[in-house]
Amino acid sequence: MATYQEFIQQNEDRDGVRFSWNLWPSSRLEATRLVVPVSCLFTPLKERPDLPPVQYEPVLCSRANCKAVLNPLCQVDYRAKIWACNFCFQRNPFPPSYAGISDVNQPAELMPQFSTIEYIVQRGPPTPLIFLYVVDTCLEEEDLQALKESLQMSLSLLPPNALVGLITFGRMVQVHELSCEGIAKSYVFRGTKELSSKQIQEMLGLTNPTASGPQGRPVPPQDPAVTCRFLQPVHKVDMNLTDLLGELQRDPWPVPQGKRPLRSTGIALSIAVGLLEGTFPNTGARVMMFMGGPPTQGPGMVVGDELKTPIRSWHDITKDNARHLKKATKVSPRITEWIA
Repeated sequence: MATYQEFIQQNEDRDGVRFSWNLWPSSRLEATRLVVPVSCLFTPLKERPDLPPVQYEPVLCSRANCKAVLNPLCQVDYRAKIWACNFCFQRNPFPPSYAGISDVNQPAELMPQFSTIEYIVQRGPPTPLIFLYVVDTCLEEEDLQALKESLQMSLSLLPPNALVGLITFGRMVQVHELSCEGIAKSYVFRGTKELSSKQIQEMLGLTNPTASGPQGRPVPPQDPAVTCRFLQPVHKVDMNLTDLLGELQRDPWPVPQGKRPLRSTGIALSIAVGLLEGTFPNTGARVMMFMGGPPTQGPGMVVGDELKTPIRSWHDITKDNARHLKKATKVSPRITEWIA
């Protein structure tokens, strides 16, 4: 019999999911005593050697605002061939291909040991894999060197046709153009100026200012070479990007004693989202941010640069005692909505 700690470890190793708390609070009083909120870290590319990707479509909840996937926690009526969604409790009929299911003949998505499944969706043309690195350059020299080596190694693990891009940030934000050979070229943005997606795309040259689409919106340029200057296939820019990562230096702006480095995290994320919206709209992508401290300037900042000012805690947030909370939450919805 495995201990509870071993059971939790097995679930983490199997699904790539880790929760801040493994016990759900059973009352309002227990919920108020939580030091940190209930949250979850999920590894989307977790390998499952015991279960290869299945070659059929997932079964989705029929409610328009739910669309949850059939899973082992759903209630199933094998006789009536109906399953109840465990998120919205909508009762859904099984598709005709599931006519033969029973207690002893279950599909993989209803088996407890297969709580994570990778589906190969056959609908439409395959979308490109896009990885956009967003790197904090305010790290200590030793940490930055270790990060550069890890990022260089990660390039060899990506599929050759995957598209990759690089954004670095400190006090300023730099969007690196990977299509240039023999010279490093980047677009620099101030870390304190909030920009809309349209402004970001115009500054990066991702729109045609002379042409207008519906409702006066700018039309993206038709030349793929222009659109993909910042996102290039790994096999084309492997050496160039490896050299670029190796040459990254710490943020050059001096940090006075008793101060925190100025990190423009919010602007860096906004630029990443604007870049992806302008190059590959309505396409899934992975924004991979590597940061070594809290945002300290611009939209999304959570603490000032004075070290004597402690960073907010969860209790400060719940008691509305976090100074920068309201401004920071105005930045996160658009980013969260796009990534979701």
